[in-house]
Amino acid sequence: MNSLLYGLYLAFFTSHIPITLLVDSQAVFPASWYPQPLRDLQDWYFETHKDPLMMGLPTWFRSLVLSEMVVQLPFFFVATYAFLGRKNWIRIPAILYGAFVTATMIPILAELTLHKAPGYQPAIVSAFYAPYLLVPLLLALHMAVTPQPFGSPAGKAKRQ
Repeated sequence: MNSLLYGLYLAFFTSHIPITLLVDSQAVFPASWYPQPLRDLQDWYFETHKDPLMMGLPTWFRSLVLSEMVVQLPFFFVATYAFLGRKNWIRIPAILYGAFVTATMIPILAELTLHKAPGYQPAIVSAFYAPYLLVPLLLALHMAVTPQPFGSPAGKAKRQ
């Protein structure tokens, strides 16, 4: 079971790197920084799903995306390294990351769920965002109850 969870976490972190750099960052950086196909993809997403946060970019949401760029993006690389290398030291940083992201996703999902606009489908857009609440929450809870995520270091005998 743990190896399945660790695979999920690794997939989450490695996939989140390009998503953050190519998609989410468009909320805070100038459109001219992105090639036309990425801007077209964003336009298609807006037209199809009418995401009120990415389209409207309220200040509070932009600040959360900026925190994704400054705090979370570097952590994705650290976490990828730690999960690939089976590093037990990732436990506390993973708990902190999971708690932080869970706290930021609650108002995002509340806004997406309660937003009313013609053509907006809250269930579909919320489903895009839900994994970014569920995986960090699972990670924080899992690491909180797992003192050594990858077991005792090899070659060290337990003291009796």
